[in-house]
Amino acid sequence: MGAKLGQHFLKDPAALDAIVSACGASAGDAVLEIGPGRGALTKPLLDAGARVTAVELDAALADALRARFPGAALTVLDEDFLDFDLARLGAGPWRVAGNLPYAVATPILQKLLLWDRWTMAALMFQKEVALRAVASPGGADYGLLALSVRNRAEADVAFELTPESFVPRPKVDSAVVILRRRPAPLLPAEDERQFWRLAKAAFGQRRKMAAGVLADALARPRGEVEAALAAAGVARDARPERVPFEAWAALARSLRA
Repeated sequence: MGAKLGQHFLKDPAALDAIVSACGASAGDAVLEIGPGRGALTKPLLDAGARVTAVELDAALADALRARFPGAALTVLDEDFLDFDLARLGAGPWRVAGNLPYAVATPILQKLLLWDRWTMAALMFQKEVALRAVASPGGADYGLLALSVRNRAEADVAFELTPESFVPRPKVDSAVVILRRRPAPLLPAEDERQFWRLAKAAFGQRRKMAAGVLADALARPRGEVEAALAAAGVARDARPERVPFEAWAALARSLRA
């Protein structure tokens, strides 16, 4: 697989140990490793005493992992994580770790967020994606990814890495994000459809004021939308990146179709 999917193998021992620590893996823990590659992270996870289930798309790499760690507390599944049925895994609770292929890191994260059997994750992303995942309102990084992460997890950037830490060397910096799954999503199920309808419409035209975009998307008077924004504590002329998660949730309730 290698770099054709944006995969760059981490070789920095200190960073590998830091990922194990960040996901909280210790003796007896069930750990899901996404994209183990050549096993650089698999080894310190096993050394920590974790029971590792590794999902690896490349069949040759999966076979090499089985040969490298015979008899270890390791299960290797040579499957595409995006197609993998997470219901096949035990009840857990699971911890998650992975140096994610850049090309599919965001859909992997979105799939993980919808799974309810994990407690903590430490995942490597391209730095740009990591910053978008943890972004707060007010900046260019803030958008749909940050909203989706916030709904189901608390997230922080743990540390950053330069290209020298990888083989082959990527052209961008990388960062590890720690995620702690919430016991339940912040967004009530009955508001979810409208929440994403509003957020997607607004961030699709993020340079425009949210009130005008939302009024057009909902076919409602602009004054009604401006009043809903004001009730949610948002300026009437705010652009989408200035609207915090809680305000989007309030708008979804007040502007429910």
